[in-house]
Amino acid sequence: MAGVHQSGVEVLLGVVDRLIETPGGAAVAVLAEDLAVPRSSLYAVLRPMLAAGWLEAPRRGAVRLGAAWFDLAVALEAESQAAPSRPRLRGTTGPARSFLWNPGFTELVDAAPFARQPPHVLGFSNGSRANLWRQGLIHGVQFAAAEQADRVAALRIAHADDDPAAQARDIDAFLAMGVDALIVSPLETEALLPPLARACAAGLPVVMVDRLLGDTAHSLVQVAGPDTAIGRLPAQWLVETLGGRGGLVMMVGDPEIGPLLRRARAAREVFALAPGIRILDTVCTELTVAAGRRAMAALIGRWGDAIDGIWCDSGLHGAGSIQAWVDAGRDGRVPPHTGGDQNAVYQLAILHGVKLAAMDFPPAMGIRAVEAALDILAGRTLPRRIEVHTPLVISRGCETASVRADIFVEDHVRWDRPPSLVLGHGMGEDYDPTTFAVGKRAAAEGGARSILRTLDILVWLKAHGGEAGIADLLEAVAMPRSSLHDLLGPLAGQGLLQRGGRGRIRAGPRARAAGFAAIGIADLAAMAEPILDRLARSTGGAAALAVLHGERCTIALGRAAPGMPPIAVGCRTPVNWTLAGRLLVAELPERRMRWLLAAHARPRRDASLTLPELVAAIRAQGGQRVAALAGEAGPDLGEAARPIRGADGQVRAVLLLRVPATDLPAARAALESLDLPDTAASVLPTDPPPVTEAVLP
Repeated sequence: MAGVHQSGVEVLLGVVDRLIETPGGAAVAVLAEDLAVPRSSLYAVLRPMLAAGWLEAPRRGAVRLGAAWFDLAVALEAESQAAPSRPRLRGTTGPARSFLWNPGFTELVDAAPFARQPPHVLGFSNGSRANLWRQGLIHGVQFAAAEQADRVAALRIAHADDDPAAQARDIDAFLAMGVDALIVSPLETEALLPPLARACAAGLPVVMVDRLLGDTAHSLVQVAGPDTAIGRLPAQWLVETLGGRGGLVMMVGDPEIGPLLRRARAAREVFALAPGIRILDTVCTELTVAAGRRAMAALIGRWGDAIDGIWCDSGLHGAGSIQAWVDAGRDGRVPPHTGGDQNAVYQLAILHGVKLAAMDFPPAMGIRAVEAALDILAGRTLPRRIEVHTPLVISRGCETASVRADIFVEDHVRWDRPPSLVLGHGMGEDYDPTTFAVGKRAAAEGGARSILRTLDILVWLKAHGGEAGIADLLEAVAMPRSSLHDLLGPLAGQGLLQRGGRGRIRAGPRARAAGFAAIGIADLAAMAEPILDRLARSTGGAAALAVLHGERCTIALGRAAPGMPPIAVGCRTPVNWTLAGRLLVAELPERRMRWLLAAHARPRRDASLTLPELVAAIRAQGGQRVAALAGEAGPDLGEAARPIRGADGQVRAVLLLRVPATDLPAARAALESLDLPDTAASVLPTDPPPVTEAVLP
């Protein structure tokens, strides 16, 4: 193949082929040599595949198939599918409660004098990058500008890094540059008033975001979070949760910051109206987990059991507060807390049984600020103050008479993201601040464009049951019919896709092989298929192969005897909900098992067990060669399951057999009699490292 030009799609197909043969991964240098392509051409294919999850980087300079292939492989028969992974603006649509329930009237701004034709140049003067919340705000501005690329010619950003003089110079510089609109996230200092006055006098529309500096004369519109609601609603929940009586401590990030000041003031109004509530102490933190942990440790030392509840203006230190109580030996007996924003506070609340009420201070206001700037330049009418909607999040079963949840903590938490993630960002399910990048799609040209469109097709199929019509694909990937057919030709010819009847396209056998190879069960799947056929026929039941994929027990293969409902391939259930799931995690380390069990609500049969008791019960079940349980999948059904171990002795998969309850002894005997090899599956790392482009040399 040396010297023969290959298209990007041909290189992509070659990469998939090589990695199917080496599921543990291959060095980039070896791939380039095997495929006879320059490194630069290979990187053009690998980078978008890494970014979209079709590849992972287990170590520097190497790649392997990503778990997205497995999702595609099982999607053809899955009962329910995930939403398309393309980013969507989320959480910024619809007015906030403060607008809908405002007992007064809203001041409106007519932006008609500022109307001009797009595209526009926007400036963003950012005062600080001091914490993780600020990072989400900055990313939101960048994300929204990229999503509005047809209306935004350029986004210019200047970070003052907490220097008032620097931010004053930045605002003057943007005015001199001639930007069409200026977004300002200000430091709260009078040093910014003169440059803002100059900008307003020159007719430059200014959108304040997060904080309001001075009076409304210094900006046209302010985009903010619902500060008083964030303070008031969780405070009312805390009062009602305690029955109107008890001692509270308040944790405030910084009383000099306007939004935090308003939250604390609103909360104190609520507490003042409850005569049985006493404020024992108020402490200021640095809006960090570590500072919250230190501050709460001191409060516990001073007040001890007199503390009945903790009001936090943010989960950035609320997470530290919960951890301090756990450090003090109060796991499972931590007082009720408030405070959202950071993923950690939700994860810790579930792991340690803490009652929690929270409203995230949404970094999505960065997105809304860009939208407001574009609305101004379109000459629309806007509220003078735009508050971004954020849901009220409460632990399941802990709502009170007047404070009801928009969403439960158990449904809001992100177990697939790190504790440090700040929620309410509005950038879609796939947002990861460590790998965030914008503008890649707009910069793609030529061969790179065909690669991205190929990945778009795979994503669309994965999200729609592994099959779609040509008309749907045309709209999804936004390309002419002739170009789509030219692209589908080699993909179908190589077996990655296959053509169905009536103009439909399906995932092909090569995609299925890549899916099983991606999670290290290619050999296991080949071994299991005839076994599942034999088990289904001999018992008259339904047989399946279950694997641990992410946090859930997932059915990878299934067979059923005539007349027996199959165990749906692609079905994903929490690990503690099914016999197969419990066997998959029975031998995991204690910390990992607790994490998985806490990620989902417990079934009714386990509701009365404490977490240590549940762990012990699952370990006992996993100690059996074949476990069986009547009524597991229905009152008249029983299930028997047998673990399959890999070369390292760890459980890699579970053979599951579902039969009428009266036939359960025979099903158990059938699994007992199987002669399974000792090394039935290849071994891949359980927790691969996060993937970024920087992993490639």
